[in-house]
Amino acid sequence: MLPRHFLAHAVSVIFHPLSVLTYTLVFLLSANPYVFGVSRMTEKMDLILIVFSTTFLLPALATFLMVRLQLADDLQLQERMQRVGPYIAAGVLYSWMTKNLLENTDIPPIFAAISLGCTLSIFVAFVVNVQFKISLHAIGSAGMTAIFIILHLHYPYARISLNLAELGTLQISLLTMVFISVIIAGATGTSRLILGVHRPWEVYWGYVLGMIMPFLALPIAKFL
Repeated sequence: MLPRHFLAHAVSVIFHPLSVLTYTLVFLLSANPYVFGVSRMTEKMDLILIVFSTTFLLPALATFLMVRLQLADDLQLQERMQRVGPYIAAGVLYSWMTKNLLENTDIPPIFAAISLGCTLSIFVAFVVNVQFKISLHAIGSAGMTAIFIILHLHYPYARISLNLAELGTLQISLLTMVFISVIIAGATGTSRLILGVHRPWEVYWGYVLGMIMPFLALPIAKFL
């Protein structure tokens, strides 16, 4: 495998769209655990495991089973109509997760709204998929950028402190994460093009949808 294809695969796996909600939760708990009513991220490991299992592990398992049952050719799901089953499975699981987050008073409303944005992205992508294929990786990576913008607006002073021993302490703010997420979005979209699983316009439309849905979810969440 060519080095650039290996790197493209690595980026696609590390920044898989199903991992966005878990990454967001881990960062928010690290930067500002007090909004969850705790003082350390480790006190909410049960929540991290639930979110990871529901929004990443189970949808990924459903896709794997569809491949094993020969309902899909491979995990890349290059054929548009083979994505229908995984979209439905992910949509149901994300809806269940979002419902529980919205009803849980220990969860900050902003995180529940972010979960709603991820759920809406899946369902809109499902509808779009009826007509043409769209990059879910682009949706997820652009959505992550939108999410960090939203979090920065709500918690402008939240940051993670990393102790680097002799090098001192590294402060990572939400604004820094906005810039990092833009680079990640570019790398993720590029990786999908290198792997040949998407055409440029499928990635571009994914970026547009990914940026819109988290912001659209904010006012919707207030009425739920």
